[in-house]
Amino acid sequence: MKKILLLFAFPAILLTSCSSDDSQESAPAGPLVKTMVIDIANPADDDYNLTFTYSGDKLKTVKDSGVLIEQYIYTGDKLTRINHPEDGTYIIIEYSGNQVSKFTEYDPDFDEATKTVVTYSGNTFTRTVYDGDLTTQTTLVLTEVCTVQNGNITQYTRTSFGTSNTETVTYDTKNNPFKNISNYAVFQVLNLDIDGNLNNETASSTFGINYTVNYTYNADNYPLTELSYNASGVLGESVSYTYY
Repeated sequence: MKKILLLFAFPAILLTSCSSDDSQESAPAGPLVKTMVIDIANPADDDYNLTFTYSGDKLKTVKDSGVLIEQYIYTGDKLTRINHPEDGTYIIIEYSGNQVSKFTEYDPDFDEATKTVVTYSGNTFTRTVYDGDLTTQTTLVLTEVCTVQNGNITQYTRTSFGTSNTETVTYDTKNNPFKNISNYAVFQVLNLDIDGNLNNETASSTFGINYTVNYTYNADNYPLTELSYNASGVLGESVSYTYY
């Protein structure tokens, strides 16, 4: 999970109401992640000891060493809000039909917000990102075109302030640890740590710099351990999973 620090360092507010149909949740199609222990190689960086809870196949909360850091809110079957209870930030997700059309990250303490507008074309979707205050977000920051093949984002083309770069990504053929959660395809669009890809990233390349990831798997081909290496082959972080 190359972006793990982005999501779990972006914590928020609790809502008092959740989806009212939790008692009718469908059973998951397969294993769900129970714990995820992230050990950052740099001793100056924080490690994570994450626990995940569900209602049926819907992800409901994430705790780090027992502290609630994320809460997932649904309207009917759609994921519509992610709260981060520690600092009052949150994400609102909007749809056109069954596709995400926009998601906005709000930070009330600093009167800041980042809006991402999503458009679709063939096997690509484009995220256009704007910054602003809690009311209006109009300052263009980034445009990112994502190419999807076989259920995985294999290329990102990013343009920011007139400069473009392309990142290519390769995958294994095993199961992504989170593939059985509700709204899984939505996570691919949201650009968070649960990446929404069908398989597991094994390598990426951008600006000619290559990164690699190695895995071990259980008997059902879900990852048990994940080791990420930088361009020099130095271990950056290790992750271990357990499942329900």
